[in-house]
Amino acid sequence: MKKICLAVLVVLLCSGVSAQKPHSDLHHELGINAGPVSFAGSFFYGTIGFFTALGGSIGHQAVDMNLYGHYNLHYYYQVAPWCQVGVKGSTECAKITRFSDTLRTSVTSIDRYAIITLMPSVRFTYLNRPWVRLYSGLDLGCGYLASDSRSGKSSESDDSAGSNFLFAFNVTAFGVNVGQGFYGLFELNAGFDSFVKVGIGARF
Repeated sequence: MKKICLAVLVVLLCSGVSAQKPHSDLHHELGINAGPVSFAGSFFYGTIGFFTALGGSIGHQAVDMNLYGHYNLHYYYQVAPWCQVGVKGSTECAKITRFSDTLRTSVTSIDRYAIITLMPSVRFTYLNRPWVRLYSGLDLGCGYLASDSRSGKSSESDDSAGSNFLFAFNVTAFGVNVGQGFYGLFELNAGFDSFVKVGIGARF
């Protein structure tokens, strides 16, 4: 009887140990996610929008700003139970429209902006359970800012376009994955990733 009890105890202990290392055979992770805007994007668009609106108020002109969201695709490889390395690609866009007056009867100009980033990434998991993961992360890479300005007049002499490369970074302050093979995620970020985002993904 003692041997049987001992054997049961050993089995339970082994099960408990294995539960601390879930997804051991799922090393790859692919996911998509979206959010409203990144901190970097909100600072950039906000600065332009502020001075544009300031100039518009002085000249009695209306200004509209439209944000089209932040979209992200990521891949990670599990190198340790507590660490993943991978890469993230993202894009976000905005449009600023200036009008000739506060009634918006005529468009003066339309400015469009897009930020595209590609960042190698590392995640550090501090809670790893079969159905839940809590993690933080760091991303460093490059960004590309494209801008296009169109006049509202028939003449195209004022039309212009430009682009610049940027140093891109991001810190994931808090992230949670819920699920096993397929999962949902929620993150809080600071940098070139959406400051709050949700998404889905798969491990294989």
